[in-house]
Amino acid sequence: MSDFLSAVMPRRLRLRASVQIASVRLPARAFLMGIGVMAVGGIAISLGADIERTIWVSGGLIVIGLAMLEGRVWGRSSRDAAGIVWRRLNQPKRLRIGQSRVTLPPEESLAPALAIQPPRWQRKEESCE
Repeated sequence: MSDFLSAVMPRRLRLRASVQIASVRLPARAFLMGIGVMAVGGIAISLGADIERTIWVSGGLIVIGLAMLEGRVWGRSSRDAAGIVWRRLNQPKRLRIGQSRVTLPPEESLAPALAIQPPRWQRKEESCE
């Protein structure tokens, strides 16, 4: 076979299932999760749950689920980012040593500073008689 007819397979070839609705492709996982949460919310409302609270809870679950499935945080998948945060929160609590404060005595109580003397070449020589 000729080298001109061969092609290199991409390293990150990843096929994801998708659903097409009205000429828009949606990821199948996100679509099924959204439909599932809405179906459970509808069943809860038909069984007598509070309508407004059920809508808010199911909407929140859908948003959190989409963020977990499709979102990217810090260049990583949301699952990896959530795992990092979870491990960080579950670390044993360590004592943090705060910076100690230093109190200086007032300036009056300090020992008097030595008088600054001029260099030797500027001093007047005393005559030795």
